[in-house]
Amino acid sequence: MPSGSAFSTCFRLRATGRPAADSRAVLEAILWVERTGERWMYLPAHFPPQQTCYAKYLNWKRSGILDQVRTLLAHKQTSAPGCPTPSSADLIETA
Repeated sequence: MPSGSAFSTCFRLRATGRPAADSRAVLEAILWVERTGERWMYLPAHFPPQQTCYAKYLNWKRSGILDQVRTLLAHKQTSAPGCPTPSSADLIETA
């Protein structure tokens, strides 16, 4: 059967389930959890569902996206007008 037949156009799959969560809101939730140190189960209600945020967190962490976002945010924060340029001593991470 040809790929462009009437049969294939009649039975296209429809998207099911919930609409995708807003990536910005998910990122804000991830940053909130990292900043506050709270557990995912205590994520405030104005963020997307905790399961969605945690799944995106794991996915982005494993793929390296979260590290890229942190680097961009740190660069943007230090290059903002009125902010002093950090010295090399300021960039040493303290754990």
